[in-house]
Amino acid sequence: MINKDLDKLLLALREQGCRLSGGREILLSVLAAAKGPLSAAEILISPAVKRANINRATVYRALSFLEKENIIESLRLDGDERLYHLNFHHHHHLLCTACKKIEAVHVCGLLGREEKKIAADTGFKVQRHVLEFYGLCKNCAAKKK
Repeated sequence: MINKDLDKLLLALREQGCRLSGGREILLSVLAAAKGPLSAAEILISPAVKRANINRATVYRALSFLEKENIIESLRLDGDERLYHLNFHHHHHLLCTACKKIEAVHVCGLLGREEKKIAADTGFKVQRHVLEFYGLCKNCAAKKK
C-alpha cells in the first residue's frame, strides 16, 4: 500500500472520532507497508517500531484496540499464533498448513444468503463473520502427489 492510501485511512479514522496515538499510527504504517499479514513478533522487530522505542505491552494493547475497532483483523495459525493485517475490505483467507502461504479469497456473496437463513431460522442477528480455510496450496498439494 502506498502512503496516500494510509493517509486516507488515518484521515477517515480521525473523522470517525477514532483516537490514534503515535504508536497506533506507527503500527498501522508497519502493517500498510507489509507484503502480507505480520505476527506481533515481526511487528516488534520492525525498524519503525524499534526507532519509536515502542515496547511489547504497547504493541499488544494497540493491536487489541485496532482489532476491536475493526481496523485490523487477525488470522489464527496453529496454536495461539496470530497474524495481523489491515481490514480495508471484507475478505477471507486460504492458509497453507505446509508452507504457511496466505491468500485472500472473496466468497461473501454465498455467505450473505446463509446469514439471512441463519437469522430467519434462529433469530440471531449476525454482525460480522470470519472464515478461514486451512489446507494445502497448489504448490504444496502438487508436492504431496
